[in-house]
Amino acid sequence: MADKEEAEKKGGYTYWKRDIDDAHLLPDNRPQKLDEGGAAPAQDAPKDAVGSSWNSAGTWEEKDMSVTARAELEKILTDESFSLIDADGNKVRGVTATVTGDSQAYHIRGRSRLGYEFKVKLTWKGSFDGKEVSGELDIQDLDSSDLDGFDIRPKPKNADSKSAAEALKKSARPAVKKAAELLSQRLLAR
Repeated sequence: MADKEEAEKKGGYTYWKRDIDDAHLLPDNRPQKLDEGGAAPAQDAPKDAVGSSWNSAGTWEEKDMSVTARAELEKILTDESFSLIDADGNKVRGVTATVTGDSQAYHIRGRSRLGYEFKVKLTWKGSFDGKEVSGELDIQDLDSSDLDGFDIRPKPKNADSKSAAEALKKSARPAVKKAAELLSQRLLAR
């Protein structure tokens, strides 16, 4: 008992604080000061980049892109050059868009992909059959895994807009699909 108490007083209860005979064989592990140019500068990855710099094997990564993707899709749908209908002298385009939902950027096996589930509310206006038309368009489930399976529900604002709303049921699908593909291209190119 006396030997145990004496050992605790000498080195404490921690074994790594004890004196050992072969301590001279261990490498010197004291911290050393770096030179000014000795430290490598940290390189920050772009904020919206999908894959991490450390992931050279290309394993699974995912990143929340909801805010960026919603804003970018709203921008695409309301751009002056983007038309829902543009044929036979008829031109209908989006005026304002509200996009809700979630989006994730995935980096899988070295390839980046964008996944999303959005609800889109779009107000539209333009000319159709020589009349000024306007209304709203709802897309309840714009899903990246099924770009052919979404429903377009146009609502005309007045009686003159009913024929344009009917035409939107058919012709707006390819335009919205093109907007979704453009969204993926823009976000994954960053």
